[in-house]
Amino acid sequence: MESRRKQEQISVIIPVYNVAPYLDQCLESVCGQTYRNLEILLIDDGSTDESGVICDMWAEKDARIRVIHKENDGVSSARNEGLKAATGTLIGFVDSDDWIEPEMYEKLARSIITGHTDAAMCGYVDYPYRTEDKPVNKGIKSYPACGFADAVIHIYERNGYFTSICNKLFRRSLIYRNGLPILLDQDIAVGEDELWLFTVLQKMRKASFVPEALYYYRARAGSVTKFATVTLKQMSVLHAKKKVLKIIPQTADVQALARSVFYNDCFLMLVKAYCTKDTEKMRIILRELAPHRIYWLKTHDAPFMRKLKVMLLEFEMRFCFPVCIVQFTNDIKRNRLQ
Repeated sequence: MESRRKQEQISVIIPVYNVAPYLDQCLESVCGQTYRNLEILLIDDGSTDESGVICDMWAEKDARIRVIHKENDGVSSARNEGLKAATGTLIGFVDSDDWIEPEMYEKLARSIITGHTDAAMCGYVDYPYRTEDKPVNKGIKSYPACGFADAVIHIYERNGYFTSICNKLFRRSLIYRNGLPILLDQDIAVGEDELWLFTVLQKMRKASFVPEALYYYRARAGSVTKFATVTLKQMSVLHAKKKVLKIIPQTADVQALARSVFYNDCFLMLVKAYCTKDTEKMRIILRELAPHRIYWLKTHDAPFMRKLKVMLLEFEMRFCFPVCIVQFTNDIKRNRLQ
């Protein structure tokens, strides 16, 4: 088994853009993997800080690292460049401001090889940027290997295995058709990884699960601006979610859960649009979310008080309560809805 595992090369694709304070920690964790047969692709997406220089320094220290410098065009473009360049029989992704446990790829590869599956995923640590919040382990429930429909449920369910592509490992045959990779949609700025994930997984035979929190997802303060203006790029998540609903199995249980997640994931965007008095975007978002509200109320296992708070917020927005009241309601217990 050991010799067989050594024959499998993992290509790890890491998009890099202006993450100089975090990059060394990320690369230390990837280069320090117990699974040594790695091809590490650093895609410098036109960084304007020292990130590109740090990438080159690491490439000098570790022969497994290959650096690709390109003009800035977004994370999907960077990941696509990595997919075009990857040569491994197994493909993984890490975000450059995150880090991983030393045995993550060892355990994911073993899960694929011994379980004869096409993809494997592990749990993760939701690592908060605020010091007063505690890290939370998610995706640590144990499941047998399963097909696409059950995998969607395990990914979507509360504290499930996450729609990110970074805590997962894929067989090359899932991603490449006639030698060409399935690429991420560069027109979608938010939710593009979820769309790519389910596009790829729909072709699989089975996925396997490693119920350990091995990936550290860092939520940075700059990415959670409390009531920042909702941009058109951010609203592309609505388009991504609608596409996902067509890709995943059309069974009642899978669709109900996916629609509840649709509502849950996009509700904060509605609050932001209201609090920044962007009535046009608010109407669009509310129209997109309305058909999924009932699924969220029925199937999403959020605590009762969370559901009550969300319904109160929607009531206040529908009846044009002052922004200060909506902000106050939203700030009850936590500064952001989750």
